[in-house]
Amino acid sequence: MNDRDLITRFKTDPEGAFHDLLERYTPVLLRMIRRFIQDQDEVMEVYTSVCERLRAHDFQALRRFRTAADLTPWLSIVTANACRDRFRKNKATSVPQAVLDKLDQREKLVFRYYYQKQLSHDEIAGVLSSRHQEPCTVIEVADAIAKIDSLLTTGRRWFLLAALSANKPAHSIEALREEQGYQPAASPAAASSYGEALEFQERVHQLTEALHHLSPNDRLLILLRFEHGMTAPQIAEIMHYDNHRQVYTRLRTVFNKLRGLMDG
Repeated sequence: MNDRDLITRFKTDPEGAFHDLLERYTPVLLRMIRRFIQDQDEVMEVYTSVCERLRAHDFQALRRFRTAADLTPWLSIVTANACRDRFRKNKATSVPQAVLDKLDQREKLVFRYYYQKQLSHDEIAGVLSSRHQEPCTVIEVADAIAKIDSLLTTGRRWFLLAALSANKPAHSIEALREEQGYQPAASPAAASSYGEALEFQERVHQLTEALHHLSPNDRLLILLRFEHGMTAPQIAEIMHYDNHRQVYTRLRTVFNKLRGLMDG
């Protein structure tokens, strides 16, 4: 059965058609989600959200889908929107592996319940003790959060800070890494003295504070471009810009605002 026949079947046998659609496209959906999210629990939660969107209102979107259209690009948009909503819901949606490697098992659990599930310190201590057999006090939860926040601040702000310093807002993470001769003024790895390390941390702190003054959409734009390395056309599709040029225009505006906030 081709995609056209599968879509037509939603008008007469939606449950059967949905079963066949998931059997055919689940690997594709999971690959799409993993482009944005690495944590397996988060991946499956977003996958569930995509399925719920497809089932919504008795499969309305699928029953109305044009049989002549290509199903894969449409599914990619549905999936990207689910990931975008996840970004907005969570205080943090992904963690660099370098950060994860520095956390012990209990700290990883604290990260999940504080940043992703948004539980209080008391609730986290209770859940870790009762559900995970990881005895933990409220003070120990607070210490873990302080450590994680410090690691995230440095790890997740660095490439954006580098781009700001270089005055190159159109660059992705990969371009910044690969550009020959590019060396930012300061970096966590390059800091050769305690004073330089403090200066870098202060700059990261200024950037973090400036980011809080952006609108949710502008923060998402920065997240997709510099923390997930997405291209402008990909961002345009996810965030519903008319074309990739509008993405670049908005990036320039956001960069100018960030510089003003940091240097003002």
